[in-house]
Amino acid sequence: MKEAELREVCKCILCGNKIMHDGLPLFWRVRVERYGLKADAIGRQQGLSVLIGHAQLAQVMGPDEDMAEKFFSIEVTICETCGSERSLSAAALAEVGDTEAPKPKPKSGVQKLPGVIEEDEE
Repeated sequence: MKEAELREVCKCILCGNKIMHDGLPLFWRVRVERYGLKADAIGRQQGLSVLIGHAQLAQVMGPDEDMAEKFFSIEVTICETCGSERSLSAAALAEVGDTEAPKPKPKSGVQKLPGVIEEDEE
């Protein structure tokens, strides 16, 4: 990592301190990606599998399309102290770091869960 990039990511997203505030010259750079399954693609592959009668053969003969689509990806910096002493789920880590990067809307094919309200629908 070059100096310019290090200067951009030198702040821990959890405690807000610089990465070497505890005296250790170590830090974590974590990428969290969230995916949604594409029900239409999975249904097509399942249908081909049933039609042919063998899942591995359907996998070879099928269109090899994406079965999941990325909702968002975020990369965050965590100091050594927070990385070793705190316990966070991937969702909590993404939420904390999400203030820096906006989430793109999923493309077609990703099914919305019932009861989930999008920001546009309010």
